[in-house]
Amino acid sequence: MKIEERVQYKTRSGKRVIGVHIVKKNSFGAEVTFPVKGSIVVSEKPYRLRYQIWTIDGKAEVFSDHKDDLIDTWENCTI
Repeated sequence: MKIEERVQYKTRSGKRVIGVHIVKKNSFGAEVTFPVKGSIVVSEKPYRLRYQIWTIDGKAEVFSDHKDDLIDTWENCTI
C-alpha cells in the first residue's frame, strides 16, 4: 500500500490518524526513509495526540510489523 495525503488511515491497533502529509526530502535535499508525517489520536477525551513518522508504505518500523503501522480505514484493525 502506498500512502497518500487526503486519505483517512488508522493504525494496525485501531487508533485514528490525522494530519497525514508527505515530505520526501529533508532541508538538505536528501531523501528520507520516513517521509510520511502525522499524529495518532491516543485518546479522544481528553484529546491527546502523539506525533509519528512512517515509510511511504505506512510502516512505523523498517524491519518488522508494528502496532502503529498504517492501514486503510476499510481494512480490519488487528495487532
